[in-house]
Amino acid sequence: MAIDTGMTNIASIRAKQQVLNVCTQGSALTLVGAGTDKDEMGAFRNETTLALKTFPVRFNPYDRELREKIAWVDNTDIICYVPKLQLDNLSISIQMLRKKFKNMRYDNKTYELRYIEPYSAFAGDFLYVIIGGKV
Repeated sequence: MAIDTGMTNIASIRAKQQVLNVCTQGSALTLVGAGTDKDEMGAFRNETTLALKTFPVRFNPYDRELREKIAWVDNTDIICYVPKLQLDNLSISIQMLRKKFKNMRYDNKTYELRYIEPYSAFAGDFLYVIIGGKV
């Protein structure tokens, strides 16, 4: 099969589902944002969270291959690969994530969100959204 005939909508759906299946066996990642309930001083009393599954998770220092693929990798301490289909199923866009969430929690450690970007282009869409954080 030639590459130009293999990039079909069905192939894209199958690839996204396979990435989702692998990532659901991965680790828990929680995105954290300010809540909507404010106290009398104007500070948020609660927080908004979004639980996601991620696989793989990479920690700094990163290998050379990763540094070559992702330009901003040096500005992070952790990179989490989240299946784009998981976000699509929740009707959440990358822009919504960037706007709503400021931190991430992985393995009981909180990181400041630095980057949220699509990753691994496939048939006109992406298979992953990578999320980078800094201590």
